[in-house]
Amino acid sequence: MDNGRSQMTPEFAQRLASAQSSIYAFIVSLMGGRDEAADVLQETNLKLCREFHRYDESKPFINWALTLARFEVMAWRTRQSRSRLVLDDDVLERVASALQVQPMEPERELAALERCLQKLPQSQRAMVDERYQCGETVRAMAGRLGQPENALAAMFYRIRRALQECVTTTLAKEESA
Repeated sequence: MDNGRSQMTPEFAQRLASAQSSIYAFIVSLMGGRDEAADVLQETNLKLCREFHRYDESKPFINWALTLARFEVMAWRTRQSRSRLVLDDDVLERVASALQVQPMEPERELAALERCLQKLPQSQRAMVDERYQCGETVRAMAGRLGQPENALAAMFYRIRRALQECVTTTLAKEESA
């Protein structure tokens, strides 16, 4: 909505700054990892600043920001579609819709995830660190460890499910306390 504003307001800048962690968490969740998420966040911030005059101040800022972030993720996917595996458009839309409906509290979720990661057996924690913090591919890990790639992928799937259940349970316990 064009509100006749020609310069970004301090209120808009404050809203944008306050929403950074939520926008970043949303982008990471749509992209499936953090590797290029910072670049997409930067592009999203540029788009938000260029389009600030269209923001309707009577509506929640975060919904508008996440909508623009989703479009930036889709633009990134289009650019990357020839060089890597990315989520199907339908899956991306479902994830984006689900995430926009649920209030995002990335700090609480990340803290719960860290506590859940600490509960993993040391060998699994090391594997998770190698895969997700160091960015080692499942194929490279399988070759290095002498394990079938599909067996390693299945192990990561089970770990992710266990972590998801742990985070959900941890957050539910916090809310009921």
